[in-house]
Amino acid sequence: MQARRELRSGRNRRLFPTSSLLPMKFKYFLVPVFAMLAIGGLQAQSADSSPSPSPGFEHHGHGRHHHAWIWKKLNLSDSQKTQIKSIKQGLKAQTRPALAAVLTAKLKLQQDIDANSDKGTIAGDATALATAESQFASVRATELSQIKGILNQEQLTTLSDFQKKRQERMQNWISKLSQPTS
Repeated sequence: MQARRELRSGRNRRLFPTSSLLPMKFKYFLVPVFAMLAIGGLQAQSADSSPSPSPGFEHHGHGRHHHAWIWKKLNLSDSQKTQIKSIKQGLKAQTRPALAAVLTAKLKLQQDIDANSDKGTIAGDATALATAESQFASVRATELSQIKGILNQEQLTTLSDFQKKRQERMQNWISKLSQPTS
């Protein structure tokens, strides 16, 4: 009877080659090696999948130079670039506080949502956010109208085409969101 138990336990050990064929020290070596290979593969995927930021107008990601590539497509002259820079600098005193107000209102709204505040507080925060976004949009519209004043007809056409494509993408997104879910 004991021979059968030993035979059965011996068979079970042979089913898993790591338990009988590999020495224990070798197992302790393989686990960290495989872990490093797996982590290295994941890091390589994440590093290659996201583009590295580049300075100036060539940055395509979100953040400071969001949509800056359109300025490069417009083939602006040096004097136009200087004029645009001065327009942006001139409106900076209005743009920064307006953007800060939007961000502050968003933060307050998110904090009240997270805190499970009453609906009246959240509605008030949403109204404050809408007001701040309206003021910021007004400043941005002023900036864009001034910039359009220095562009030539070809550049205005390129800018208009870009804006139409953006509006089409937004409309497609709205259409997809408006469809009933199945």
